[in-house]
Amino acid sequence: MYRWAISFLTRYRLHLLLFIGCGLVISASEIAIPKFLQVVVDEVVPHRDSKLLLTMFVMVVVVVVVHIALTAARNLLRRIFSMKASKDLQLALFRHLRQLGFSYYEQNPVGRTLTLLNTEVAGVQSMYQWYFPEMVQRLIMLLLFGGIMIYMNPKLSLLSLPCFLLYYIISPYFQHQASKYISATKSYRLHYNKKIYDSVSAVMELRAHSSEQWDLRRLMAGTDHIVHLIIKYQFNMHLCANLRGMTTYLGILLVFWFGAKDMQAGELTIGAFVAFVLYYLLFMNAITSLVKVLTDQRISVTQAEELHSFLHQKPEVLEPAVPETLPEVKGEIEFRGVTFGYGKNPSILNRFYLRIRPGERVALVGTSGNGKSTVLKLIGRFYDPREGEVRLDGVALNNLSFKQLRGSIGFVFQDTYLFGTTVRENIRFGNPQATEEQIVAAARAANAHPFITQFPDGYDSLVGERGIKLSGGQRQRIAIARMFLKNPSIVLLDEATSALDNVSEKEVQQALDQLLIGRTTVAVAHRLSTVKDYDRIVLLEDGHASEVGSYEELMAKRGAFYRLAVRHIEEEAELDTADGDMSETGTAAVGNGKAFGLAVKGGGSQ
Repeated sequence: MYRWAISFLTRYRLHLLLFIGCGLVISASEIAIPKFLQVVVDEVVPHRDSKLLLTMFVMVVVVVVVHIALTAARNLLRRIFSMKASKDLQLALFRHLRQLGFSYYEQNPVGRTLTLLNTEVAGVQSMYQWYFPEMVQRLIMLLLFGGIMIYMNPKLSLLSLPCFLLYYIISPYFQHQASKYISATKSYRLHYNKKIYDSVSAVMELRAHSSEQWDLRRLMAGTDHIVHLIIKYQFNMHLCANLRGMTTYLGILLVFWFGAKDMQAGELTIGAFVAFVLYYLLFMNAITSLVKVLTDQRISVTQAEELHSFLHQKPEVLEPAVPETLPEVKGEIEFRGVTFGYGKNPSILNRFYLRIRPGERVALVGTSGNGKSTVLKLIGRFYDPREGEVRLDGVALNNLSFKQLRGSIGFVFQDTYLFGTTVRENIRFGNPQATEEQIVAAARAANAHPFITQFPDGYDSLVGERGIKLSGGQRQRIAIARMFLKNPSIVLLDEATSALDNVSEKEVQQALDQLLIGRTTVAVAHRLSTVKDYDRIVLLEDGHASEVGSYEELMAKRGAFYRLAVRHIEEEAELDTADGDMSETGTAAVGNGKAFGLAVKGGGSQ
């Protein structure tokens, strides 16, 4: 897993080699400083050699300048290859996210995907920017300092070895505990970020139901859990730091004890002793930093596992390697014995047959759960059938490119998504190359131009997140304007007017009537009154097209569609009656209110 994560750095080998080269020279400069001190103590001070002191001073200045320059160059190189590798990783994630298709979005919450693209990528980026470069640098320093210590004094080097082993044996336990808690914190943040996303997205509902305190308690419980995990992480990290200090000081005591005896015996000079102590401190700093880096990297590796798992998810719908190309999309759609179900669930469509002629308007009706919206998803190839095939102009959909297939289809959903930008840019989404004149013409055709021009900023007005500043009918007419710009051969309507009031529905329906002229149309109908004039109506029952015909034909048959239509008429009549009763009650209440107000006013004056 670590090799896979680091593989994103292989494209930048030159930067890595230069980085390692800078690290070698920097380590060599750090090695030189204690050696200069040894010369000053053993040669300059006893002999009062000012010329040698000046030489040492100049050499130290040169080494320090080189050290500073190469440290800046190394940091720049580290930033370059870490940022580029992170960009490559994020780009790979975005590309794969597009390939996973519709099924992924239906099965995974948005909060989880956002955490994956932000938190997990940031975790692996820290591997590129800090852990891997620091590991390389500390390893180089460890080898150089250890080699110099053994060369200078093998006995003192062996005496410091037990302290090093003590730290290396005990420290990883506390580092592992700390990593476990910080990893648990990061994992819990996936769940916590989803809570935050829901809290922000549902602010209207929370206020409407006076549930702000309930939501606050829910978020605070998550915050308390995160704080608890972080405290445990910090506790183990402090224990590890204390252990590092204890072993380092214990080693210094041993070096001082036996070093003093060697100096008394004349086996070690004061300058060599000072240099050895400095090398020992640098060596212990390098080893403790290396152990910490190796332990902390486990968290990044855990995050890399999440990304690796995501990037190796197999898309359910694959684009053909060599797609067929239709010279012109006429709009003939045919279902040939299609059987389909979501995941491991039972099939919704069973041996479904249907042929839609170019330019024909077909409505899908039926009770909930019989596959109406599923038919639209199969036409857009959001999913592939388990059995059978769907054809467009005689060619199976899985032989066409996504670009041609979806470029020839216009979708108008019940819940239209608008970007948090201007009205103009939301309409232009249908055709990014559209001119201003084309945008205005599309808005006029969609019956959207009148309400757009009433905004203070007209087409430059911001619609808010998901179009929150617009009414449902206005959002739908913006979506229809998009379709006019896109000019598709096929239009799929998924209950496009079901969530609208009567006035908005009428305005949207007028815009749709203009849009659908001459185009193959497949509509999921919620209100049968909107599809009375369609060429054919298809009643879906138990995954089959149980009845197919025009509205008059199906009503004349007095079959399942007739019973469905009668039930709809009765339900609408009941709703109208209820609305009328409420209207009368409201009128009476207003009248009583006025009378009450007059009575109060009169009483007050008396």
